[in-house]
Amino acid sequence: MSNRNKTAMKINMTVYFICTWLFSIFLCTGFLHGIPNDTLRDQFHTLLVVATYGLMYQLPAIIVYLLLRKWRAAAVGLSVALSVLCHLFVFFDGKLFDLYGFHINGFVWNLLTSRGGIESLGADQTNPTVVVGYLTALAAVHLAGLLLSLKLLHVRIPAVWVILLFLVATVTERGVYGYSRAELYEPVLARGNALPLYQPTKMNSVLNRLGIEVKKSSAIQMRQNQKQLKYPRQPLVLSKIDRPFNVLVLVSESLRWDLLNPEVMPNMSRFAKRAWNYTAHYSGGNGTRQGLFALFYGISGNNWDTFLRNRKGPVFFDVLKDYNYQYFIYTSAKFTYPEFDLTIFRQIPKEKLIENNNGEPWMRDEANTSALIDSIKHRDPAKPYFGFMFYESTHARYSFPDKAVINPNYATTLDYAGLSREALVPKIQGLKARYENAAHSIDSQLQRIVEYLQKSGDLNNTLVIITGDHGEEFMERGRWGHNSAFTDWQVRVPMIAWVPGSTARTIAKRTSHMDVVPTILKRLGVQNQVKDYSQGVDLSAPQDHRNILVASWSDIGLINEYGKLVIPYKSTTQHENLATNLNDDPVNGSNLVATMRSTIFQVLTESQYN
Repeated sequence: MSNRNKTAMKINMTVYFICTWLFSIFLCTGFLHGIPNDTLRDQFHTLLVVATYGLMYQLPAIIVYLLLRKWRAAAVGLSVALSVLCHLFVFFDGKLFDLYGFHINGFVWNLLTSRGGIESLGADQTNPTVVVGYLTALAAVHLAGLLLSLKLLHVRIPAVWVILLFLVATVTERGVYGYSRAELYEPVLARGNALPLYQPTKMNSVLNRLGIEVKKSSAIQMRQNQKQLKYPRQPLVLSKIDRPFNVLVLVSESLRWDLLNPEVMPNMSRFAKRAWNYTAHYSGGNGTRQGLFALFYGISGNNWDTFLRNRKGPVFFDVLKDYNYQYFIYTSAKFTYPEFDLTIFRQIPKEKLIENNNGEPWMRDEANTSALIDSIKHRDPAKPYFGFMFYESTHARYSFPDKAVINPNYATTLDYAGLSREALVPKIQGLKARYENAAHSIDSQLQRIVEYLQKSGDLNNTLVIITGDHGEEFMERGRWGHNSAFTDWQVRVPMIAWVPGSTARTIAKRTSHMDVVPTILKRLGVQNQVKDYSQGVDLSAPQDHRNILVASWSDIGLINEYGKLVIPYKSTTQHENLATNLNDDPVNGSNLVATMRSTIFQVLTESQYN
């Protein structure tokens, strides 16, 4: 027998799994920060949920060991490897939940597996000391467990006892959760929402039969319509105009509305005074895919998955094709993440989708701006053109040259490995300073384009859209970045529309990215009613008392004069819809649902494009 097999034979895996279970409990407690734990019920439920789910997170390793124990060395090696991976999963999920408020989900998987996803995170470096610290702690736990398992060879816990105790604890925890759900008792429900892979229990019918009062949840959840996609709803009728104008769409990553001011973006602030300037404009969501989907389709961002599955491009480009537009399309990010090459730009020849990923983001932005201007300069003047530029500098880590510094108090680096909400608090103003400097850099690039159009005379026949794909929060309401909430800081963006032949306007009514396509297509001779192909309205005629829809990977947000209501369209454990007023202060979700009830279901129906 080899030395490895002899060592494996001596290991008491019961001791090892006790050690890894205790470490799982420790990791579980990190998810529960901020959840009230004052009452006996709360303390009892906390004990039960971390004990049972701490064990569940180690079950893959335990099961593999039990299945393979005839081959002792393989069983030990594989179960230790799985135990380590399970701990890494819980640890990574905990960091994610702390920073952004959601668990590992389809969005995270898409980011990890799509080409360009990891690069989109934007961390400039990872502090090796932090990473080594994490790995050392993890290694120490598992080595200590293995060493103890070699020393405590006579410790035995009958498997039947473990199974029995686990079942009793799990059933008890399920009972506490089910009863608390019937009572809508928030702290217990919040614990369930906080832990990854938590499976909620509902026992309302049983409690009703026992004569126990069950409170009715006010939560509204939208079910995605699975009907066959019909887009557009009616074929477009085009009455061609004699001189179709050029269209230029300039989008900056994470550009929130309040950056459009004389200090940060002086050039675009001046240009906005000459154009249509929308001061209460909302993106299609709090992420790039939802924002640009709404911008180019004129449809709410929760429909992204449906259009991606069907590989369906927007009718916007069908109309441009009828006019034989030239295409000059650039990005400082990637067209594969999100999958814009399969959706928004599906009809565009691949060679026209130009990515520049060389160098710092601000360098890419400068180079792409030059390339775009050069393409416009050397185009065929007999045909109209569509130009697009996606600026990346304002994405974390917020990239800028020295000449763009307007706030010198900026952080010098961004390291995701050591980030937590607690650690961000003293750093957040330094990160925001980077963000402002990056926006100032983009402002100068946008000005280069505006100046060229003006000097060449093209501005007189070019419709220009300048906006952001979504916003960026700097813990104004407790979160950093985007993708985590529908606060104004994450979903409200600047919107400058230069429409040839129009007069300058400043519009304070609520508008949406969904309004851009109807505005352009109407001026290109599309005769249909807007509802045949879009859910937006013409930007020249913004509506009073507008219901605005924004979307994330799993929720939609309804925004109107009463406040903001979050409505899940994927699985959720919420018993009450998250709700805020228009200042993003939390309010009672049940009350806001009651106030909005007359419009909620109409809006939900309209939000699904099938």
